[in-house]
Amino acid sequence: MTDGMRENRFLPREAFDELLRLYRLLEQENELLRGQLRRHPVGELQIREAERKMAALRGGHPPASAERLAALMAAWVDERHGPMEDEGVNRDLYPTP
Repeated sequence: MTDGMRENRFLPREAFDELLRLYRLLEQENELLRGQLRRHPVGELQIREAERKMAALRGGHPPASAERLAALMAAWVDERHGPMEDEGVNRDLYPTP
């Protein structure tokens, strides 16, 4: 791995923070576009149609919120690092470094 490649790699938490920042920007852009659509007679119909299509793409799952993303990230970190010290760690599975 070259030094340039190392510089571009994020730690999991940094990557998550960057994804969250981008998600918030997309939410803001979405709200601006909705506001513009609502100014037109058929805009509200177009918004509802887009929401129906997005629901179908998500497979019935609710849209992600910042809180849900944070909870998923916390679960992912817990899964990668194993149980905490006070949870009765099986040292065969999680040896001490």
